[in-house]
Amino acid sequence: MSMVWLVKRISLIGALILSMVLPSLAQGSFSIAYRVNESVISNFDIDQRVKLMRFLGATDQNQRQAATEALIEDRLKAEAAQAYGVTVDDSALAQTIESFAQQRNLTSRSLMANLRRAGVARTSFEEFMAVSIVWRTLLRARYGQQAAPSEIDLNAQLNTYAVSSTSTIQIGEIILPYLGRGQDATVALASQLIAELRNGTSFSKLAQEYSRAPSAANGGVVGWVARNRLPAQIGAAIRGLRRGQVSESIFIPSGVVLIMVLDERTVSRQIEIPVNVNVTYAELVIPFGEGGNAEASRQADRLRRSLDGCRGLSGRAADFASGSGVFGPVSLKNIDTAVGLGLARLDPRQSTVVSADNALRVLVLCDRVSEMSVEGRARLRDQLFTQNLGALSAGFLLELRRNSVIERK
Repeated sequence: MSMVWLVKRISLIGALILSMVLPSLAQGSFSIAYRVNESVISNFDIDQRVKLMRFLGATDQNQRQAATEALIEDRLKAEAAQAYGVTVDDSALAQTIESFAQQRNLTSRSLMANLRRAGVARTSFEEFMAVSIVWRTLLRARYGQQAAPSEIDLNAQLNTYAVSSTSTIQIGEIILPYLGRGQDATVALASQLIAELRNGTSFSKLAQEYSRAPSAANGGVVGWVARNRLPAQIGAAIRGLRRGQVSESIFIPSGVVLIMVLDERTVSRQIEIPVNVNVTYAELVIPFGEGGNAEASRQADRLRRSLDGCRGLSGRAADFASGSGVFGPVSLKNIDTAVGLGLARLDPRQSTVVSADNALRVLVLCDRVSEMSVEGRARLRDQLFTQNLGALSAGFLLELRRNSVIERK
């Protein structure tokens, strides 16, 4: 099917049905409903598009209006393609139809049979597919260079993937340090709290009573965190947990962590691309002095108020206790669990405080960067290209519509 054939067929239907040869049809389903420049849309075309939309699962309330709008756009697309000399041959059309069928686990032969049973004529479906081919070809020729994402665009989107996920959870934490109770008593308390939580005891109540994390004042709530931002040990411990479920004891060098999934929500994502998250962060250790935890907390608060992201922290690290410094980039998979959990809730330049043995650790997230495979990067590039092309398509179509004569008959 050539593009010229397609446009001629669209343009000549009206002339045929208005001719003296078919006077009765001009009053029936083949009568003209709309004229779009030199092309026409018959009531038959609209009926066919409604049937095709239903076959494809459309749920529009006013399907006839939706079909009419789609046909008007198709006429504009076909005319624009003809004006730019874009054509489609029979082999390209057959290949596209075969691919369309395969996506629905069908052959082209069985697809056509199903369309026939749904009342959709083969020519109507072929016109629908042919327009999509020539429009896509025209857009790529006209806007391909403009739509292609730059490396900056890719890297920016890559960082978006580092902080988003199809499954986002709100987590709560109870951190039980060995300091004070000793290791055996702390492990026993953790088991006791898990049993109480699984029997319906309020997580907020237990967190406020037992947790030694700064989040205890907020009932242990950490906030909304994407699963792929959690350190490997935490991620593994809560894998498969749903809303209201609590992890087993998670052992870290300074104590035991309990994590509960307080809530969960789905964030729409068009594609899934595995990424490796690398972070650069600063850790400043403030030991407990004579004033104990309270004085260390005051120092940590003053420090956090003075911070400008990670600027100057490499030089200031020597003013703090052993273990202080700026670290990374390091894979989130290889990071200390307690540090990783603290960093997971942060955006770059933000800070938090976590407890350690006889000290507080002020953590500052300097940067978070994602890496992906060559194949994943190519998929992301294709996705961004399609998104950009879609936006340019909408603008081009609006321009065509604004410069056209569309009449209802």
